[in-house]
Amino acid sequence: MPEFISKLQHNTYEKGEFTDEEVRDVEETLHLVRTFPYDRERTGTDIQLTGPSVTIQDEYVNYLKVGLYFNGKLCIYYLDRDNHLYEYHAADVDDAANMVKDYFTGQLNLQKFDRHLFNIGNRPHFVTNHFEYRIKFWPYFLFASLLLLLLIILVSMIISSRSVALSLFPMIIFLVITICAIYYNIFINKDTYLQISKGSDTFLFGNSESDAKTYNKADILKFEIGESRNQDLLGIYELYLKNGEVLRISSLLIKRYDLLKKFSDAMGNLKIVLVYVRHKYGRTFSRIRKPGE
Repeated sequence: MPEFISKLQHNTYEKGEFTDEEVRDVEETLHLVRTFPYDRERTGTDIQLTGPSVTIQDEYVNYLKVGLYFNGKLCIYYLDRDNHLYEYHAADVDDAANMVKDYFTGQLNLQKFDRHLFNIGNRPHFVTNHFEYRIKFWPYFLFASLLLLLLIILVSMIISSRSVALSLFPMIIFLVITICAIYYNIFINKDTYLQISKGSDTFLFGNSESDAKTYNKADILKFEIGESRNQDLLGIYELYLKNGEVLRISSLLIKRYDLLKKFSDAMGNLKIVLVYVRHKYGRTFSRIRKPGE
């Protein structure tokens, strides 16, 4: 009897997030399928490809996922290596277990399954994502370089015609500040490493992958984020920890909405105190948003 890779997904996990991933034989895999807390995790959970489930991968990179379905049933998804998706609704866990046995013995009958007509974007729901974030250097560098080229053109226009200098001056100042900020943000954070997922209680962060430290989400007192329009390009998010340490994460590393999603529960409610900070006329204004607000 072959051994396949199996892994678990719970209701707080995001697409591609799995735990307990290891090679198991059929009996060990059946034990996972039979003991998984399907009913306990049904509350507030949408029926979709990502959700409470047991996912199994064979040696040919075909996947079988046992997840939730309506009315207390279970849904078995089969994704073959050519990205064709099939779906079967099991009456109970025993029915699902029989399908898993057939999968291990190579006798899975796809005639019992409904085949999906559209097969776009299915694989990320089955493949493990390690949720590692690093600066994508070249896209931001090229963007800043294009802005620099625009700046050079504007300066050339001013030199050739001084009458337009006054009208272009505010734009030139804006471009100079933006270009400098982007280049600075790129080179200061070029080696920064972040590994974080929604379902895990811990995450890794550091100036590089080799010196990244492990942090616990429960140790975060508040999350401070800017409200400016260019926050997603030039922003720095600050996570204040109970021990007084402040983690400063660049928006070039991860966008704020993606980062906030990592600190939400199964219903999408934030589990940390969120502070919006707005700078105006040299003063700082804050608005605190409490968890679940």
